[in-house]
Amino acid sequence: MVRDTADRFVTALARDDGRVACALLAREAVRHIDDLRPEGCDQALSTLRLPTDRPTAVSRWDETAQARSGHDTLFLRKFHEGWRIIGAGCAPSSDSGPYRCKVDGS
Repeated sequence: MVRDTADRFVTALARDDGRVACALLAREAVRHIDDLRPEGCDQALSTLRLPTDRPTAVSRWDETAQARSGHDTLFLRKFHEGWRIIGAGCAPSSDSGPYRCKVDGS
């Protein structure tokens, strides 16, 4: 399920389908985008230039997960409606430091 959600998200981004991509984000991530971008989530996602390559590695820890590709790391959390993206466009800020994400709903 984690991989399916991550795959659907990057596929929606590649197709420039902001409606589907935003539906796969956690509510806090959508709220954060809406607070920062007056055009709203659907329109804003295409301007963020998020990578669209499919994840090659998935790690899961109970209710959280990470899906990594060559150019991005997605963070996911399990909610009652299923797995949702809480971080996208993420890269480590240093070798051992936290990740910085273009989309952050943590």
